[in-house]
Amino acid sequence: MLICRVVNLGIIGRAALLALVVAPASPALQASDLGDPFPLRNQLPFHLMFLDPAPRPARLLPRRGWRLAWTAAYENTLVATDALVNEFDEPPWASSDGRVSLPILEQFADPAFGGSGTAFIMDGETLRTVLEAARGLGSRVEVRIEVPFLMHTGGFLDPIIENWHHNFHLPSGGHESFARNVFQQGLVSDGEEVFFDHAPGGVGLGDIVLSAGLSLMRGGGTAMAVSGSVKLPTGTADDLRGSGSYDYGLTILSGWSPGRSSISGGFSYVRVGPWALAPGLHLRDSSHLWISYGFDATPDAAILGQVLITEGPFRVDAGNDLGTVSYELAFGMRWRLPRSLQFEAALIENLDRLYNTPDIGAFFGLRYSVAPAGSAVGLPVGKR
Repeated sequence: MLICRVVNLGIIGRAALLALVVAPASPALQASDLGDPFPLRNQLPFHLMFLDPAPRPARLLPRRGWRLAWTAAYENTLVATDALVNEFDEPPWASSDGRVSLPILEQFADPAFGGSGTAFIMDGETLRTVLEAARGLGSRVEVRIEVPFLMHTGGFLDPIIENWHHNFHLPSGGHESFARNVFQQGLVSDGEEVFFDHAPGGVGLGDIVLSAGLSLMRGGGTAMAVSGSVKLPTGTADDLRGSGSYDYGLTILSGWSPGRSSISGGFSYVRVGPWALAPGLHLRDSSHLWISYGFDATPDAAILGQVLITEGPFRVDAGNDLGTVSYELAFGMRWRLPRSLQFEAALIENLDRLYNTPDIGAFFGLRYSVAPAGSAVGLPVGKR
């Protein structure tokens, strides 16, 4: 919670300097790539429509090196306008059996009823899987393609989360006021309305992302790189799998490996295109900051913790948390397996009382890396 108090909406841009701070030392013993950050982006369903470059190591692939990866993140989300969370268990809303309709959302947005002009709800569970391929070109360039697939559902975790909050006397975030295990996604703002009262069926292709990275510095235990990304409108906006527009991003990456530790950070700025479902919605460019720490507990296993701070594409309104800075924590491990494989797993939890981050989730990944002879990428501690 200390990070939540130190970083706020007004300083997230300046906080990007944290991603550039690396120690001048060059220790002889380096951590392996097991300490690389989790490639885990913000998972809020409406944010998933837009580009958000996932954390990456500043140490890019060497020439002729390549990597294949599969990752999956599954998260439960219940976020809504403040008034909706605070009042939905009171008359007359209690008669709706916990389901939110578009007329209810319109009334909570209406300034005549005390609204700010904006009201939203995101209730459901989302699985996002990504297939990734990356290749090192020359001595300083890496290219990458990410192909995501999304599945939205009402899910099964709501009763489990409510019992957890109750048993440990934690804030519930309004869970008990809303229908359990249903899919409700809606936004009313700027005269635009987006509303889903049931989940799109099955798994579908999301917006493909193409990226290219350039290594600026690499030696000893220190690395720095810059990366550019473009999101292609390959997902279907009507199924909440894409925005229907191109987005463009620029990311600065840095890393330092003192001993068996890996410390990395990054800052991204994204130029956001219009949203096909709400073309008149006033969006803003988004920014993303992340900090990651990994420790090689053994030559074949590392412990990782990561904080993700996101200022998304939605603007700030009074009583509306959707546009404020969000904070998420991922904590887990990565293991080296035979045949150049690595497996990773993490738990995801929000770090703020605001209603603009998923409640809880899980992340899994499997990656396969190949480096040319003589390269240090992927070698255990002490074998560099």
